[in-house]
Amino acid sequence: MVDTGATYTFVPASMLRDLGVVPTRRSRFRLANGGIVEYERGEARVRLNGFAVTTEIIFGDEDAAPLLGVVVLEQLELAVDPVGGKLIPLELTL
Repeated sequence: MVDTGATYTFVPASMLRDLGVVPTRRSRFRLANGGIVEYERGEARVRLNGFAVTTEIIFGDEDAAPLLGVVVLEQLELAVDPVGGKLIPLELTL
């Protein structure tokens, strides 16, 4: 799932640990409802459509669905087409 309102990619912590991702620090995050939560974060290699990047990833709650945030989408040079419901190549700007 893609969430353009989320800055970082969010994956259940156990899934990240099973993949060998190691937390490097804890950070505070503001949720859409205004609440503040604290999660571990680390770096992971994300591969999508044949492209791969190393990005910051959040160790999420176990019952949460994994989601891609805007940082990794930009790193992968992808944008959301809300009408077509798909990811499209991003036109880069300098």
